[in-house]
Amino acid sequence: MNHDNSETKQWRQQLKEALKSKAYCLNAVEFKKRSRSKSQPLWLECEDDQDYVVKTYDLAGRQVVNDQLVARLGELLDAPVGKPALIHIPQELIEEQSQYFEGIEVKIAHGSLFIPNCQDSWELIATSEPENRLRIVLLATLYGWLVASDHQFLFTNTPPRLIHSVDHGHFFPNPPNWQIKDLQDSINVDLDPYFQDCNFNPDELQQALQKLSNISELDLIRTVAIIPQEWGFSMEDRLAMLKFLTIRKNRLLEVLDRKILGF
Repeated sequence: MNHDNSETKQWRQQLKEALKSKAYCLNAVEFKKRSRSKSQPLWLECEDDQDYVVKTYDLAGRQVVNDQLVARLGELLDAPVGKPALIHIPQELIEEQSQYFEGIEVKIAHGSLFIPNCQDSWELIATSEPENRLRIVLLATLYGWLVASDHQFLFTNTPPRLIHSVDHGHFFPNPPNWQIKDLQDSINVDLDPYFQDCNFNPDELQQALQKLSNISELDLIRTVAIIPQEWGFSMEDRLAMLKFLTIRKNRLLEVLDRKILGF
């Protein structure tokens, strides 16, 4: 029995309409390498002549949903996240390099544009770089909004040492394989405490508030709808995620407003 309230009914219909539009996918054209880490990402060159770090649903499971959502929401916020894409792995490429594509059947994958000349870090470095201040307050906002459990950064090796956020498979409550109830039970919202020593000033917080408030309901619907159905992301998952994002966005806006006022 359907117990949707009026808002959920409207979202369901909007999602159904959005799901009719086929999301744009880049074709992979050349295999570069495959990591043996837990999610076993691939490095693939795509038809735009650029390299992407690629995670497949077969090998990474729900991490690809999380990665794609966080990166696209980060883009909406103007946060410094790796540029996301949906990558289509053609059957011909799989057949040509079959030893490297073992275990891969779902041919649409999550991709993140490779960022060269960077250093991996779990620590926040170069936080005093003026060019990083807005980038970092936007990451604190994004991470607080979406419940980060794994903080991984890249810093460019040459000045200014710009921060980038990558590898978002372990976001959302009870990651990576969150359930609808996990989203429903996530109540407390704040800037991610990982960034508490950054001491953001009111102007920086105001910029974060403005960028978060600029993200519309339609933006969230389109983002939730872009996840391929082959990734096991059901309509009920999408509705729960949309509610989670909306509620936490509104609460975080209130938090930011209080911080700006000094409360």
